[in-house]
Amino acid sequence: MIDTTTADGTADGTTTGSATDAPGLVLRLDAPAGTWTDAFPVGNGRLGAMVRGGTDHERLHVNDDACWSGAPLDGPPQPVGPLPAGGAPEVVRRARELLAAGDPLAAEAELARLQSGWVQAYQPLVDVLLDQPEAAGGTGYRRTLDLGTGVVTTGWRSGAGAAWRQDVLVSHPDGALLLERTGPAADAQVRLTTPHPWATAPATPPAPGSDPAPGDGTAPDPRAAVVVATVDMPAHVLPDWVQAPDPVRYGGPAVHAAVALAVLVDGPGASARVVDDVVEVRGARRVRVLLTTASDHDTATGTLHGDRPRVTADALASLGRALADVEGIAARHVADHAALMGRVHLELTDVPVPDLPLDARLVRHARGEADPHLAVLAFQHGRYLTVAGSRPGTLPLNLQGIWNDRVRPPWSSNYTININTEMNYWPTLVGDLAECHEPLLGWLDRLAVAGAGTARTLYDVGGWVAHHNSDPWCFTGPTGRGQDSASWSSWPLGGAWLARHVVDHHDWTGDVDALRRHWPVVRGAARAVLDLLVELPDGTLGTSPATSPENLYLLPDGRPASVSVSTTADLAIVRDLLEHVRRLAPVVGDRDEDLRADVDGALDRLPTERVGADGRLAEWHTDVADAEPGHRHQSHLYRVFPGTSLDPDTAPGLAAAATRTLDARGPDSTGWSLAWRLALRARLRDPAGVATLVDAFLHPVDADRGEGLGDPPDGGRRGGVYRSLLCAHPPFQIDGNLGFTAGVAEALVQAHHRGADGVREVHLLPALPAVWPTGRVQGLRLRGGLRLADLRWRDGRVVRAVLTADRPGVVDVREGDARRHVTLRPGVPVVVVGE
Repeated sequence: MIDTTTADGTADGTTTGSATDAPGLVLRLDAPAGTWTDAFPVGNGRLGAMVRGGTDHERLHVNDDACWSGAPLDGPPQPVGPLPAGGAPEVVRRARELLAAGDPLAAEAELARLQSGWVQAYQPLVDVLLDQPEAAGGTGYRRTLDLGTGVVTTGWRSGAGAAWRQDVLVSHPDGALLLERTGPAADAQVRLTTPHPWATAPATPPAPGSDPAPGDGTAPDPRAAVVVATVDMPAHVLPDWVQAPDPVRYGGPAVHAAVALAVLVDGPGASARVVDDVVEVRGARRVRVLLTTASDHDTATGTLHGDRPRVTADALASLGRALADVEGIAARHVADHAALMGRVHLELTDVPVPDLPLDARLVRHARGEADPHLAVLAFQHGRYLTVAGSRPGTLPLNLQGIWNDRVRPPWSSNYTININTEMNYWPTLVGDLAECHEPLLGWLDRLAVAGAGTARTLYDVGGWVAHHNSDPWCFTGPTGRGQDSASWSSWPLGGAWLARHVVDHHDWTGDVDALRRHWPVVRGAARAVLDLLVELPDGTLGTSPATSPENLYLLPDGRPASVSVSTTADLAIVRDLLEHVRRLAPVVGDRDEDLRADVDGALDRLPTERVGADGRLAEWHTDVADAEPGHRHQSHLYRVFPGTSLDPDTAPGLAAAATRTLDARGPDSTGWSLAWRLALRARLRDPAGVATLVDAFLHPVDADRGEGLGDPPDGGRRGGVYRSLLCAHPPFQIDGNLGFTAGVAEALVQAHHRGADGVREVHLLPALPAVWPTGRVQGLRLRGGLRLADLRWRDGRVVRAVLTADRPGVVDVREGDARRHVTLRPGVPVVVVGE
């Protein structure tokens, strides 16, 4: 049995124990997963698995973050054309002229020539199947995911009344998946399946330096059996919504991956041996399944080495290292995982947690029964998914994190960079998981290099650009084959948005070395937007052609259009980026006076947001009718959040207009959009709006009809969460889980604002919902190298607050109308409110 007990120290020395001792960090369901989204995820950043918790039949869906379709690109994506003599830049010039002439639909048709195919798709690797007929039964069934320890535990009684237990984890220190099952002596079968053709089917590996073992493959130790298999990923996979022959193609350059699996058994007379491609277990009281993977995909460089024997050897070597001390794997995993998760503690209620499974609690909550602890679970769940899905040396989190069971997953499970990839990393810094931010920053270094070619090819500009989709091969072009909507495809500001993460990393951590290392990402994105800006008839600078990601407006004749001039989102992203370049160039020692002059000149001529005739923050250059009033994107609110420039203090009129914009968007949307709106409401200091969006996000989408919760409006699909608490777009997207965590943090504390004297403001409880009158949070990391060591409140008022700092400085602590300047010294806790 895996011991999951951990000392999860908090700021005041309190601890939490195992899953049964700490219900505050446990997701519980009382039935095996009926669908993939019912399963619980485990992972170590590279290797992930979804645990269904079956009794007589368990199925683990296993992913490796390196396993994608496709291969490194030969150069910038090439437009489908046809192109005029002036090439792609001439197409852009024509589109600009058509917009000036008042023909946006013709401009869209022109821009379709620049589309250049689609990104590749994240892939499943294998499933681990464990069949054990004698374990069948469901009496007393309970399946839990302990967020504090990263272990999924399933307990039940078989039909014969025997007690069974199963624990599953994926260890970061050991780089291995471990399943451990205990019960009475019983037989079992363990095998691997894959949705891809086997390159080499599962078999016992030969001993080093020997010929393959003859006969039935019985291992030298009858209590252990090992198999190894290899798989080639598809060479090309079309998005799931594209109708075309042969959407999945094998052969040609592709990722080659290996899986090594060991089955260990205990008990008098227990044995394990490989028969054909199945591990046959006899008479085992304990079965342990250990799995490691390897591939020829170097995710740090985006290259394939192609050495197939080396891939197999790497997987087996990893397995060997894990087997060398298999008894210590669980303890090392729990210590590593808990060290990250234990940095932040949150309580939002002082009443007992309901002793009910998660799905029942979600239904009760949707019916109006208060359960503030669900928000605690969802907050920590976002941090858990970050720890399990993003570690140094891995690829960044994609649309589904590192968990996917489909060869053609929704939206290719790609990097959607017009909001979703960015949202994946919103909670990382505030949640004190800065090391988990590194995969995104490392990938951005490569994306910027690839995007420089796209900037030159399509726009004849310097710097680098990326459009709305990418993948590990750093695709940066507009998607489609001439048929994708310009509303998402014709948007070259993905790099400009992503560059903000380099800025945020510095603003939170103060790591100047990291800022210098990744400065080319920021500088290159700024150079591109400066070159893309054009002078408009009114003398301002703007963008043309321009879109507001994925949204449409109506022409006077009622037809929908997406391409315009100087959309608010474009101008907000450009202004935000250039302001950060001006602020941080001296910090990194960038003394390019020409760049500084260009930045200053552009900022002087860029319009700011405006209020439309209806009182909302205008989304388009002129007042036009919305094609979809409740649209899921709200990119024109960029400088409210994730930006830091518009709030009720700095721009009260624009902040009020932003609030009216959110009101007009309505109460329902996709799961990730609800999370974004939560963060926006918090930044706008709207406690009631925060409470409404928390409730909307925690709505159980898979229970609407079955539990009498009502259908979504207009017959659509309401966003929210599945019974496992995974975010439902629907379908599943992880960004909503992560965005929710960031939104809750914004409701509790904000430190983005500096006063006229340059002193950073720490605003305590700026948007606390009335339904959270009593609570406590510890460990949140704030901009400026600050840490919220402790914040306690009662009846909605702060009773104690403690700050620490990484560097000396003065902060302006704000609670309601009260303010207090506080001097901080590195590492010295200061009580800023209370005793």
